[in-house]
Amino acid sequence: MDFSNEIIELADKRYGGCVIMEAESSKIAYVDGLVKERYGSDLVGSFGEDIFGWYEERPELTLESGIVAWESIDSALKKYYRIESSLFVKEEKTYQIHKLNDITEYMELNRDITKYISFFKKLSKFQAAVLEKLSNSYYELLPMLADYYVTNKVLFMIQHEGNIDITTYSKIGKQFSNDRIELNSGTGKVFTNPQQQDLSMSEFDEGISNIFRMTGSNDDSVFRCLCQGDVSGQKYALYLGIWPNTDIKSMQESVVTNVIKLYLENGIMRENLIYESEHDGMTGLFNKGKYLSMVSEVYPNLDSIAYFNFDVNNLKKINDTMGHEAGDKLLIKAADSMRKVTNNQVHAYRMGGDEYLMVACNVTEAEANKLMERWEAELARLNTIDDGINCVVAVGMVYEQKPYDLSAISKKSDELMYEDKKRKKKPGEEIR
Repeated sequence: MDFSNEIIELADKRYGGCVIMEAESSKIAYVDGLVKERYGSDLVGSFGEDIFGWYEERPELTLESGIVAWESIDSALKKYYRIESSLFVKEEKTYQIHKLNDITEYMELNRDITKYISFFKKLSKFQAAVLEKLSNSYYELLPMLADYYVTNKVLFMIQHEGNIDITTYSKIGKQFSNDRIELNSGTGKVFTNPQQQDLSMSEFDEGISNIFRMTGSNDDSVFRCLCQGDVSGQKYALYLGIWPNTDIKSMQESVVTNVIKLYLENGIMRENLIYESEHDGMTGLFNKGKYLSMVSEVYPNLDSIAYFNFDVNNLKKINDTMGHEAGDKLLIKAADSMRKVTNNQVHAYRMGGDEYLMVACNVTEAEANKLMERWEAELARLNTIDDGINCVVAVGMVYEQKPYDLSAISKKSDELMYEDKKRKKKPGEEIR
């Protein structure tokens, strides 16, 4: 049985792609079955530039040049061709012949491979950076996430007993902000919101939305929960602000998310071991014991340091006239103003009673002055809350570069604080 016709027909349609035209006029003289299938059957007699999207890009051909290989895209058919072209003479007439090799699938595969190589390089670099800082604080992670996912806002939320502590990193200005809000059925939804889903401001509790606004977000801002979890009953969640150019696809990569959760949960477990011993129970700031440890191990060895010595005015008066619950609210409001400006370089302590201290490490004098301005603005904003408690805090700030004497800095900042306390006292008020 002779199958030659069937074999020729299959080869013509599967492996063909041959076009012959008159060299001078580009009038089509012949097309094979594959070309007919893609461009139409009635092609002979038409002109190449009217039919083929690739024809205008053809190289210059001569009888001496032999076969010339080149590549072109036919955008109309969304095909990528590698074309072999040459001239030949038949019956004293010169023709051009073009053999089309469809390499579209190869190019798409190559593009995918290139894309995945780029992704895995990015992922590997990110993983290495995260794992290198695995023993560091959350502050080290948030700027890395802002860069990796191309976003301006990264928010880390964690449950501490009856409160939610929220750390916000804003890429614009490279600024951290810390807030504390009561944990209840409304605010607690931040730990159960669906992941990988856009959430508008209106979908959050009003208290959470207000914190978003205070850290620079607008009412039309959109957020996504990248990950959430529970470590020994302590809930946490990580949110990203969504921008037009935010890398949504990377947010969906579980490998990356698992590395981030490893970092966070490692930090939470490490923090839980020492949290109560280092933090003041009422305000959540560091306590005096933590300060003494830092004075021994860290603060003597910095390039520069700024001390902010704080004392809250009128605590006794408020305790006597409004009750100790109001006095506690006064102390918490003072602590909240300091917490707002802390980060991995700026540490706030409740030293006892109405005395607080903030220490800024390795900052310039201009940065220390800016920190003072931010704190004053935060305290003023907190005092706009209609709770009947006006928080007045005296402060003395001293900045020094190495070599410095911590005892002298502490004494000088205390003296400056008392001078400020006198200025802020109303006539007849007792200075305490």
